[in-house]
Amino acid sequence: MDWRELKTNPDSWQIFRLRAKILDSVRQFFRQEGFLEVQTPVLVPALIPESYLEVFETQLEDKLGQRRLAFLTPSPELWHKKLLAAGAGNIFEITKSFRNTDLGGHFHNPEFTLLEWYRVGADYRATMEDCERLLRFINNKVNKESRLTYQGQTLDLSLPFERISVIEAFKRYAEIDDRVLFDPDQLRAEAKKRGYRISAQDDWEVVYDLIYLKEVEPHLGWQRPTIIYDFPAQFAPLAKTSAQDPRVKERFELYLFGVELADAYNELTDPVEQEKQFRKEIGWRKRLGKKDHPADWDFIEALRSGLPPCSGVALGLDRLVMILANKTDINEVLLFSAKDIFF
Repeated sequence: MDWRELKTNPDSWQIFRLRAKILDSVRQFFRQEGFLEVQTPVLVPALIPESYLEVFETQLEDKLGQRRLAFLTPSPELWHKKLLAAGAGNIFEITKSFRNTDLGGHFHNPEFTLLEWYRVGADYRATMEDCERLLRFINNKVNKESRLTYQGQTLDLSLPFERISVIEAFKRYAEIDDRVLFDPDQLRAEAKKRGYRISAQDDWEVVYDLIYLKEVEPHLGWQRPTIIYDFPAQFAPLAKTSAQDPRVKERFELYLFGVELADAYNELTDPVEQEKQFRKEIGWRKRLGKKDHPADWDFIEALRSGLPPCSGVALGLDRLVMILANKTDINEVLLFSAKDIFF
């Protein structure tokens, strides 16, 4: 939104009063849950090597004019886990995060507000419960009732949220069973049969993503809020592998009205396995031509010192505000969006 619009249309301020109320509600919820609010850096020398992200790079200059690379964090995850290794206990943070190339569309802004929290001694099913209770709490504060209406569709948040595995969702919505889903050749053949444009360079992850985004994601979170869980192992390098099915990681996403709102998983605590995942992701970044950046090996040291069993969740607050304000474009709930500033 532009300041001129706010000046000429004072009613626009209602959205940002609502936003402030939502942020207050988030803090109330976690304080009554006994969580500690923390603040972690957004300008850092090293990051998680994640193959699917592009990051913002800058330079830090000292008084002697010496320069070193610095990066804006795409999430506070590494720093939270260092605090957990130091004995912080249950923590949460409302922070700015940054992801490059995330400009365009209705749900993305390269600078966004993230809520991230970690519950110690809990698995991802416990943080699924956190998500349910948090949304009910915020909605009750904002709307004073259990129902939530968005673009003419109403959900009753007092009812249990839908929980469906990725394998079940592909069967139900794309009519693809797990034998085809996890077989690169079969999935590629199935995608071509359906008319997807697949190049020789497209690997399994690309083909999976095309089908997921077109045939699965649009169905999620319309009848009830949907928690979709147990994602293919390739998409969660910092999550634990399922003991029941080594093809998947213990990760879930939360959807409301077809919009991905939160991403969560059982945190990988094994430093040896985590280092392997880091090196694998570094290789993928090079293969995909992503901007090179140092990996945060200090995080591996923190794991070696002992990270307690825990589960963490990252929730996009701008998207939540958009839904609660009944808006269809994230730019409408940002005082200053990249679209307004740069274009």
